[in-house]
Amino acid sequence: MITILTWSAEAGLKEDWTAADIKALLERRDLVLWVDFRSPAKDEAALLSSVFAFHHLAIEDCESRRGNPKIEDFRDYLFVLTHGVHPDSSEREFRTRQLSLFVGGHYIVSYHRDRSRSVEHAMEAARHNPRIMAEGSDSILYHLLDYQVDQYLPVLENFEKKIDEVEDRVFHATTSDVLSEVLAFKRALMRLRRISGHQRDVLMRLVRREFPMIDEKSVYGLRDVHDHLVRITDLADTYRELVGGALEAHLSIVSNRTNEIMRVLTVIATLFIPLTFVVGVYGMNFEHMPELGWRYGYLLIWLVMLAVAGGMYLYFRRRGIFDAPAATRPRTAEAARGVEPARAAGGSRPAAAPQAGAPPGNRADPRVK
Repeated sequence: MITILTWSAEAGLKEDWTAADIKALLERRDLVLWVDFRSPAKDEAALLSSVFAFHHLAIEDCESRRGNPKIEDFRDYLFVLTHGVHPDSSEREFRTRQLSLFVGGHYIVSYHRDRSRSVEHAMEAARHNPRIMAEGSDSILYHLLDYQVDQYLPVLENFEKKIDEVEDRVFHATTSDVLSEVLAFKRALMRLRRISGHQRDVLMRLVRREFPMIDEKSVYGLRDVHDHLVRITDLADTYRELVGGALEAHLSIVSNRTNEIMRVLTVIATLFIPLTFVVGVYGMNFEHMPELGWRYGYLLIWLVMLAVAGGMYLYFRRRGIFDAPAATRPRTAEAARGVEPARAAGGSRPAAAPQAGAPPGNRADPRVK
């Protein structure tokens, strides 16, 4: 499906165009053209090469679903490949949707196989405020990228809640459950970090004024988007470290519990070593064993074994064998990771600093405009 929007000083915003009008509209320099390809058919996708004459490698990147975010300069136009958050993305699987953009001097072409919320939002905004298109193709680019980055923020909030849940579960859940959950969570964080890092590099090149089709007004807005991506990548790194710390705390707790069990079993085995020796000696079926004929021999053996066991118990008790280690189990996940008392007392995470004027103790939104 192809959607075409144009803006000109004479006619204003119009969108009652067909694919056959694209070539004529592209030749006009007095208007701004936006062509959106959504799940295009084969003949519609062919317009990218036949009408727009885009480079075949850029077109291949449009068709690919596994490309990393990037920007390429083809002199007459820019090719920008970005990733938006998939609506079904979760803490266990961070999913994205690819969006390809061709940005020329007076036109922009968006190409996506799946539904793009950023394209729908920008188009609806342009219909209500034609000034978005009147300011040029770089203005449309800014609004697309700005809304796309906004969709990362709810994901970060869910990730932060998930970290709190993981930190609580490390003290109660079994190792198999914690490992599967934490490893899936770490994979999602690593993908978030990789995608946001590449998009941050794309925005960095846009704000450096390397390309003549990016106006100075749009640079100000793109800088804001770049700042948000920097915050997102920093939060992704911080969350990954927190998850790694929680996993280390869980493994430490499991190791301490195993050591406690092994200590108890060792003490029990040590207590029974002399008792087993005594029982083994007098359990031999030799005929000439003088103690076997004693009237109170059975009672004496019991007294000897109880005395030996009691003596060993008192010896172990005096040596502190039965005392639990002072730091067998940390009270909180923060204590296990060695976080400062202010953090453990309920302070906010380092990356989610409070906004100016916000009440103390409230967590600020990870992104501050």
